[in-house]
Amino acid sequence: MKRASIGDVARQAGVSTATVSRAINSPESVTEKTRRKVEAAIEALHYVQSETAKNFKKQRSNSVLVVAHDIGNIYYSELFRGIQRRAEASNYSITITNPTPGGTHDVIFAHLRTAKVDGVIILSGYEIAESDLDLLTKIYSGTPPIVGLSEERGYLKIPNVLIDNERAGYLAGRHLIEMGHRKIAHAYGPHRTPVRRARANGLKRALTEAGIPLRKEYFFEGGFSSIGGRAAAQSWLSLKDRPTAIFVGNDEAAMGFISQLSKYGLHVPDAASVIGFDDIILAETYVPALTTIHQPKEEMGRQAMSLLLDIIERRNIDSHPVVELPVHLVPRDSVKRVG
Repeated sequence: MKRASIGDVARQAGVSTATVSRAINSPESVTEKTRRKVEAAIEALHYVQSETAKNFKKQRSNSVLVVAHDIGNIYYSELFRGIQRRAEASNYSITITNPTPGGTHDVIFAHLRTAKVDGVIILSGYEIAESDLDLLTKIYSGTPPIVGLSEERGYLKIPNVLIDNERAGYLAGRHLIEMGHRKIAHAYGPHRTPVRRARANGLKRALTEAGIPLRKEYFFEGGFSSIGGRAAAQSWLSLKDRPTAIFVGNDEAAMGFISQLSKYGLHVPDAASVIGFDDIILAETYVPALTTIHQPKEEMGRQAMSLLLDIIERRNIDSHPVVELPVHLVPRDSVKRVG
């Protein structure tokens, strides 16, 4: 049989094709009587194999918006994979958007105005103010649920999938101390991020417990990019009493730090031991292989999508559920024992 078209649905329901489109995509814009007529026509004609009718009844699109702030960052690839695989298992599609710095809320607003989505996953949700998240739930008819991923507990009052960044910083510090280091530096993550504070605080706790004084000059600006790592290396190079080890905000910055030192004929771990964060796919094959904090990125993505689906389906969950996944340190060649 010939597959039914939207025109066939319109004729069956006795309305225009534009009305059918509005009834499917913006059911709140038509009367209940019209909506029922279109629904009946969709079901009678098996329009789009009844999938549209099913979503129409539920007022769902089976689509989720994923917001990332640096889509080219290799860190996100495994997060996307986890989200995508879980979405496909439940017949959902995902749309990924990459806003410019400071433009997160504008991008999300634009998507919600022009495309029906059932929910939003925000990667690194610290880029959005809590007031903007409140607006997101009001601007869209149906109030799509919003889930944050890789955020610090309690920072935003939305459901979250996260890791314990403070404990991760502590693990990095303890490893360096156990390897004999006493002059330990840190290259911070980006400004205005809770993970910046948490990871630094974890390192500071490890140093304090070991009786190692906190030296202000050993805490550099760094960021989450190779450029930031190179800048941290310049800060390290400028010191007369250089640290023997450094914990860097993430793996990409750690690689930038190592690369910059090599330009001056200094090699890791002989010149300095280096620990990164994330355990991205390149960490193991980098030269030297990078000691780092592993976070389960693909599982984090899967859990974020599962949490969002639970909220969409109105399953029995808390109003602001938080899923915390474990981290661990992966020792490799970029850290050596001293003393």
